[in-house]
Amino acid sequence: MDPAADEETWAAAHSQYAAQPTLDRPDGAIIATTAPRRWAGEPVRVLDPTP
Repeated sequence: MDPAADEETWAAAHSQYAAQPTLDRPDGAIIATTAPRRWAGEPVRVLDPTP
């Protein structure tokens, strides 16, 4: 079972799925968010654009 399916919203599940490594992005994508704490403990890289 995909751990992203356990998320509370489809947006969070989609973001986590989209950030997974692929052949053209072996390190995965980066999630840009103003709420980086929401992603604490998740297997994603986070970019916090807040100053």
